[in-house]
Amino acid sequence: MPAVSCVIPILNGMPFLPDALASLENQTYRDFEVIVWDNGSTDGTLKVLRDWIPKRLPGRVVTGEPLSLGLSLRRLCEVAESQLIARMDADDICESNRFDTQVRFLTAHPEFALVASERTCIDEAGQPTPARSEYPHRPEDILHATLRAPRILHPTVMMRREALIEIGNYNDLSSETCPYWSEDYDLWMRFLAKHRAITLPEKLLKYRYNPHGLTENEMRLKRAATARRAAWQANAGDFAGITDHNLALQLWDRQMWCALPTLNAINRHFQRIDAIKTRERWMIPSFRNTASSFVARHDLITRLFIRCMKNRCR
Repeated sequence: MPAVSCVIPILNGMPFLPDALASLENQTYRDFEVIVWDNGSTDGTLKVLRDWIPKRLPGRVVTGEPLSLGLSLRRLCEVAESQLIARMDADDICESNRFDTQVRFLTAHPEFALVASERTCIDEAGQPTPARSEYPHRPEDILHATLRAPRILHPTVMMRREALIEIGNYNDLSSETCPYWSEDYDLWMRFLAKHRAITLPEKLLKYRYNPHGLTENEMRLKRAATARRAAWQANAGDFAGITDHNLALQLWDRQMWCALPTLNAINRHFQRIDAIKTRERWMIPSFRNTASSFVARHDLITRLFIRCMKNRCR
Protein backbone atom coordinates (compact mmCIF):
# COMPACT_ATOMS: atom_id res chain seq x y z
CA MET A 1 0.00 0.00 0.00
CA PRO A 2 1.12 3.57 -0.57
CA ALA A 3 2.14 5.61 2.47
CA VAL A 4 -0.61 8.22 1.97
CA SER A 5 -4.25 8.01 0.91
CA CYS A 6 -5.71 11.33 -0.22
CA VAL A 7 -9.48 11.11 0.33
CA ILE A 8 -11.92 13.35 -1.54
CA PRO A 9 -15.71 13.25 -1.10
CA ILE A 10 -17.34 14.93 -4.07
CA LEU A 11 -20.70 16.11 -5.39
CA ASN A 12 -20.62 18.10 -8.65
CA GLY A 13 -16.98 19.18 -8.50
CA MET A 14 -16.88 21.07 -11.79
CA PRO A 15 -15.36 23.35 -12.95
CA PHE A 16 -12.65 23.31 -10.28
CA LEU A 17 -11.92 19.55 -10.19
CA PRO A 18 -9.30 19.42 -13.02
CA ASP A 19 -7.10 21.99 -11.25
CA ALA A 20 -7.38 20.07 -7.99
CA LEU A 21 -6.34 16.80 -9.66
CA ALA A 22 -3.50 18.50 -11.53
CA SER A 23 -2.13 19.78 -8.23
CA LEU A 24 -2.03 16.20 -6.95
CA GLU A 25 -0.26 15.04 -10.11
CA ASN A 26 2.38 17.72 -9.45
CA GLN A 27 3.23 16.55 -5.93
CA THR A 28 6.95 16.06 -5.34
CA TYR A 29 6.09 13.22 -2.94
CA ARG A 30 4.94 10.27 -5.04
CA ASP A 31 4.02 7.44 -2.63
CA PHE A 32 0.28 8.21 -2.46
CA GLU A 33 -3.09 7.20 -3.87
CA VAL A 34 -6.28 9.18 -4.44
CA ILE A 35 -9.63 7.76 -3.34
CA VAL A 36 -12.75 9.67 -4.39
CA TRP A 37 -16.28 8.99 -3.15
CA ASP A 38 -18.88 10.35 -5.56
CA ASN A 39 -22.16 11.33 -3.93
CA GLY A 40 -24.31 11.51 -7.06
CA SER A 41 -22.61 14.04 -9.36
CA THR A 42 -24.50 15.09 -12.49
CA ASP A 43 -22.20 17.79 -13.94
CA GLY A 44 -19.51 15.79 -15.75
CA THR A 45 -17.48 15.13 -12.60
CA LEU A 46 -17.40 11.35 -13.17
CA LYS A 47 -16.03 11.69 -16.70
CA VAL A 48 -13.19 13.88 -15.48
CA LEU A 49 -12.43 11.50 -12.62
CA ARG A 50 -12.28 8.52 -14.98
CA ASP A 51 -9.90 10.41 -17.27
CA TRP A 52 -7.54 10.96 -14.33
CA ILE A 53 -7.92 7.97 -12.00
CA PRO A 54 -6.15 5.60 -12.33
CA LYS A 55 -4.72 6.68 -15.71
CA ARG A 56 -2.79 9.69 -14.40
CA LEU A 57 -3.23 9.35 -10.64
CA PRO A 58 -3.09 6.04 -8.75
CA GLY A 59 -6.28 5.29 -6.86
CA ARG A 60 -9.95 4.57 -7.33
CA VAL A 61 -13.34 6.21 -7.65
CA VAL A 62 -16.30 4.85 -5.70
CA THR A 63 -19.71 5.44 -7.33
CA GLY A 64 -23.27 4.25 -6.94
CA GLU A 65 -23.54 4.79 -3.19
CA PRO A 66 -24.24 8.48 -2.51
CA LEU A 67 -23.89 9.44 1.16
CA SER A 68 -23.76 12.54 3.31
CA LEU A 69 -20.43 14.33 3.65
CA GLY A 70 -19.69 12.83 7.06
CA LEU A 71 -20.63 9.28 6.08
CA SER A 72 -18.75 9.41 2.77
CA LEU A 73 -15.64 10.54 4.67
CA ARG A 74 -16.15 7.67 7.10
CA ARG A 75 -16.32 5.14 4.27
CA LEU A 76 -13.31 6.68 2.52
CA CYS A 77 -11.19 6.26 5.64
CA GLU A 78 -12.44 2.70 6.07
CA VAL A 79 -11.47 1.61 2.54
CA ALA A 80 -8.13 3.46 2.66
CA GLU A 81 -5.40 1.23 4.06
CA SER A 82 -2.48 3.65 4.10
CA GLN A 83 -0.87 4.72 7.35
CA LEU A 84 -1.58 8.38 6.64
CA ILE A 85 -4.83 10.03 5.51
CA ALA A 86 -4.69 13.35 3.65
CA ARG A 87 -7.83 15.43 3.17
CA MET A 88 -8.63 17.62 0.21
CA ASP A 89 -11.69 19.18 -1.36
CA ALA A 90 -12.39 19.17 -5.07
CA ASP A 91 -12.30 22.97 -5.36
CA ASP A 92 -8.91 23.48 -3.66
CA ILE A 93 -5.35 23.33 -4.99
CA CYS A 94 -2.39 21.70 -3.24
CA GLU A 95 1.04 23.25 -3.44
CA SER A 96 3.51 20.83 -4.99
CA ASN A 97 5.41 20.30 -1.72
CA ARG A 98 2.35 19.72 0.48
CA PHE A 99 2.53 15.94 0.94
CA ASP A 100 6.32 15.95 1.18
CA THR A 101 6.28 18.59 3.93
CA GLN A 102 3.57 16.89 5.97
CA VAL A 103 4.99 13.38 5.67
CA ARG A 104 8.40 14.62 6.74
CA PHE A 105 6.88 16.37 9.76
CA LEU A 106 4.90 13.35 10.95
CA THR A 107 7.92 11.10 10.44
CA ALA A 108 10.11 13.41 12.52
CA HIS A 109 7.46 14.04 15.21
CA PRO A 110 5.75 10.81 16.28
CA GLU A 111 4.15 12.68 19.21
CA PHE A 112 1.76 14.37 16.75
CA ALA A 113 -1.11 12.48 15.13
CA LEU A 114 -2.30 15.31 12.88
CA VAL A 115 -0.62 18.10 10.96
CA ALA A 116 -2.51 20.85 9.15
CA SER A 117 -1.14 23.93 7.40
CA GLU A 118 -1.79 27.55 6.60
CA ARG A 119 -3.42 28.43 3.29
CA THR A 120 -3.60 30.99 0.52
CA CYS A 121 -7.21 32.04 -0.02
CA ILE A 122 -8.53 32.32 -3.57
CA ASP A 123 -11.87 33.24 -5.12
CA GLU A 124 -13.94 31.53 -7.82
CA ALA A 125 -11.58 32.79 -10.52
CA GLY A 126 -8.51 31.57 -8.66
CA GLN A 127 -7.38 35.05 -7.68
CA PRO A 128 -5.98 35.77 -4.19
CA THR A 129 -8.57 37.05 -1.74
CA PRO A 130 -8.28 38.09 1.93
CA ALA A 131 -8.70 35.37 4.55
CA ARG A 132 -11.90 35.59 6.59
CA SER A 133 -10.37 34.14 9.74
CA GLU A 134 -7.09 33.13 11.30
CA TYR A 135 -6.22 29.62 12.47
CA PRO A 136 -4.11 28.84 15.55
CA HIS A 137 -0.80 27.05 15.04
CA ARG A 138 0.40 25.82 18.43
CA PRO A 139 -1.15 22.65 19.90
CA GLU A 140 -2.40 24.39 23.06
CA ASP A 141 -3.94 27.24 21.06
CA ILE A 142 -5.71 24.75 18.79
CA LEU A 143 -7.07 22.91 21.82
CA HIS A 144 -8.37 26.12 23.41
CA ALA A 145 -9.94 27.55 20.24
CA THR A 146 -11.71 24.25 19.53
CA LEU A 147 -13.84 24.90 22.61
CA ARG A 148 -15.86 27.29 20.44
CA ALA A 149 -15.48 26.22 16.80
CA PRO A 150 -13.56 23.95 14.42
CA ARG A 151 -10.14 25.61 14.30
CA ILE A 152 -8.23 23.13 12.15
CA LEU A 153 -8.57 23.81 8.42
CA HIS A 154 -10.01 20.52 7.22
CA PRO A 155 -8.74 20.39 3.60
CA THR A 156 -5.13 20.93 4.75
CA VAL A 157 -5.04 17.99 7.16
CA MET A 158 -2.84 14.91 7.11
CA MET A 159 -3.42 12.50 10.00
CA ARG A 160 -2.44 9.06 11.17
CA ARG A 161 -5.15 6.58 10.16
CA GLU A 162 -4.60 4.51 13.31
CA ALA A 163 -5.41 7.52 15.50
CA LEU A 164 -8.47 8.37 13.40
CA ILE A 165 -9.90 4.86 13.67
CA GLU A 166 -9.09 4.74 17.39
CA ILE A 167 -11.32 7.74 18.14
CA GLY A 168 -14.20 6.37 16.05
CA ASN A 169 -13.63 7.81 12.57
CA TYR A 170 -15.95 10.44 11.08
CA ASN A 171 -19.59 10.58 12.22
CA ASP A 172 -22.84 11.94 10.88
CA LEU A 173 -25.41 12.56 13.59
CA SER A 174 -27.70 14.72 11.47
CA SER A 175 -31.45 14.55 11.98
CA GLU A 176 -34.64 16.08 10.64
CA THR A 177 -34.32 18.97 13.10
CA CYS A 178 -30.58 19.32 12.38
CA PRO A 179 -30.18 18.31 8.70
CA TYR A 180 -26.54 19.42 8.54
CA TRP A 181 -23.87 17.92 10.81
CA SER A 182 -20.58 19.67 11.50
CA GLU A 183 -18.47 16.59 10.82
CA ASP A 184 -15.17 18.43 11.18
CA TYR A 185 -16.00 20.03 14.55
CA ASP A 186 -17.30 16.71 15.84
CA LEU A 187 -14.10 14.98 14.73
CA TRP A 188 -11.67 17.58 16.08
CA MET A 189 -13.18 17.47 19.57
CA ARG A 190 -12.93 13.68 19.71
CA PHE A 191 -9.45 13.74 18.14
CA LEU A 192 -7.96 16.40 20.43
CA ALA A 193 -9.25 14.62 23.52
CA LYS A 194 -6.78 11.81 22.70
CA HIS A 195 -4.09 13.13 20.34
CA ARG A 196 -1.95 16.18 19.62
CA ALA A 197 -2.37 18.32 16.50
CA ILE A 198 -0.41 21.20 15.02
CA THR A 199 -0.81 23.66 12.13
CA LEU A 200 2.32 24.51 10.16
CA PRO A 201 2.86 28.16 9.16
CA GLU A 202 3.70 27.13 5.58
CA LYS A 203 0.92 27.79 3.07
CA LEU A 204 0.52 24.33 1.55
CA LEU A 205 -2.96 24.76 0.03
CA LYS A 206 -4.88 27.26 -2.04
CA TYR A 207 -8.24 27.35 -0.28
CA ARG A 208 -11.12 28.43 -2.49
CA TYR A 209 -14.05 30.44 -1.18
CA ASN A 210 -16.72 28.79 -3.28
CA PRO A 211 -20.13 30.51 -2.91
CA HIS A 212 -21.82 27.32 -4.13
CA GLY A 213 -19.96 25.02 -1.73
CA LEU A 214 -21.68 23.06 1.02
CA THR A 215 -20.17 24.98 3.92
CA GLU A 216 -20.93 28.37 2.41
CA ASN A 217 -24.52 27.32 1.72
CA GLU A 218 -25.07 26.04 5.26
CA MET A 219 -23.61 29.24 6.71
CA ARG A 220 -26.05 31.28 4.63
CA LEU A 221 -28.90 29.15 5.95
CA LYS A 222 -27.49 29.59 9.49
CA ARG A 223 -27.55 25.82 9.95
CA ALA A 224 -23.80 25.57 10.50
CA ALA A 225 -24.09 27.33 13.87
CA THR A 226 -26.88 24.97 14.92
CA ALA A 227 -24.80 21.95 13.89
CA ARG A 228 -21.79 23.15 15.86
CA ARG A 229 -23.92 23.61 18.95
CA ALA A 230 -25.20 20.04 18.57
CA ALA A 231 -21.67 18.73 18.05
CA TRP A 232 -20.53 20.55 21.20
CA GLN A 233 -23.36 19.01 23.21
CA ALA A 234 -22.45 15.53 21.94
CA ASN A 235 -18.74 15.84 22.72
CA ALA A 236 -18.41 18.24 25.66
CA GLY A 237 -18.00 15.32 28.07
CA ASP A 238 -14.93 13.69 26.51
CA PHE A 239 -13.43 16.87 25.11
CA ALA A 240 -14.02 19.42 27.87
CA GLY A 241 -15.01 17.24 30.83
CA ILE A 242 -18.59 18.58 31.02
CA THR A 243 -20.68 15.43 31.31
CA ASP A 244 -23.98 17.22 32.00
CA HIS A 245 -25.45 18.02 28.56
CA ASN A 246 -27.70 20.75 29.94
CA LEU A 247 -24.74 22.38 31.67
CA ALA A 248 -22.74 22.19 28.44
CA LEU A 249 -25.50 24.01 26.54
CA GLN A 250 -25.87 26.64 29.27
CA LEU A 251 -22.17 27.40 28.89
CA TRP A 252 -22.39 27.43 25.08
CA ASP A 253 -25.40 29.76 25.12
CA ARG A 254 -23.86 32.10 27.74
CA GLN A 255 -26.67 31.46 30.20
CA MET A 256 -24.63 30.81 33.34
CA TRP A 257 -24.85 33.31 36.19
CA CYS A 258 -21.17 32.51 36.89
CA ALA A 259 -19.15 30.52 34.35
CA LEU A 260 -15.87 30.57 36.30
CA PRO A 261 -16.30 27.20 38.12
CA THR A 262 -17.10 25.43 34.84
CA LEU A 263 -14.20 27.12 33.03
CA ASN A 264 -11.86 26.05 35.82
CA ALA A 265 -13.17 22.50 35.49
CA ILE A 266 -12.37 22.60 31.76
CA ASN A 267 -8.91 23.92 32.62
CA ARG A 268 -8.26 20.99 34.95
CA HIS A 269 -9.59 18.54 32.36
CA PHE A 270 -7.22 19.94 29.74
CA GLN A 271 -4.33 19.49 32.16
CA ARG A 272 -4.85 15.74 31.84
CA ILE A 273 -4.53 16.15 28.06
CA ASP A 274 -1.46 18.38 27.72
CA ALA A 275 -0.02 18.67 31.28
CA ILE A 276 -0.27 22.48 31.32
CA LYS A 277 -1.05 23.58 34.88
CA THR A 278 -4.28 25.48 35.52
CA ARG A 279 -2.67 28.75 36.58
CA GLU A 280 -0.28 28.63 33.61
CA ARG A 281 -3.19 28.02 31.20
CA TRP A 282 -5.00 31.15 32.41
CA MET A 283 -1.89 33.07 31.35
CA ILE A 284 -2.24 31.86 27.75
CA PRO A 285 -4.19 34.43 25.64
CA SER A 286 -5.96 31.78 23.55
CA PHE A 287 -7.54 30.21 26.64
CA ARG A 288 -8.60 33.56 28.11
CA ASN A 289 -10.05 34.70 24.80
CA THR A 290 -12.04 31.52 24.28
CA ALA A 291 -13.17 31.48 27.91
CA SER A 292 -14.46 35.05 27.49
CA SER A 293 -16.70 33.90 24.63
CA PHE A 294 -18.69 31.78 27.10
CA VAL A 295 -19.26 34.54 29.66
CA ALA A 296 -22.64 36.31 29.92
CA ARG A 297 -22.73 40.11 30.16
CA HIS A 298 -24.07 40.00 33.70
CA ASP A 299 -21.33 37.60 34.86
CA LEU A 300 -19.11 40.22 36.50
CA ILE A 301 -17.21 37.71 38.66
CA THR A 302 -15.84 35.75 35.70
CA ARG A 303 -15.17 38.89 33.69
CA LEU A 304 -13.20 40.42 36.56
CA PHE A 305 -11.19 37.23 37.06
CA ILE A 306 -10.24 37.02 33.35
CA ARG A 307 -9.27 40.69 33.38
CA CYS A 308 -7.04 40.13 36.43
CA MET A 309 -5.32 37.20 34.69
CA LYS A 310 -4.73 39.37 31.64
CA ASN A 311 -3.25 42.19 33.71
CA ARG A 312 -0.82 39.78 35.38
CA CYS A 313 0.59 38.91 31.97
CA ARG A 314 1.55 42.49 31.23
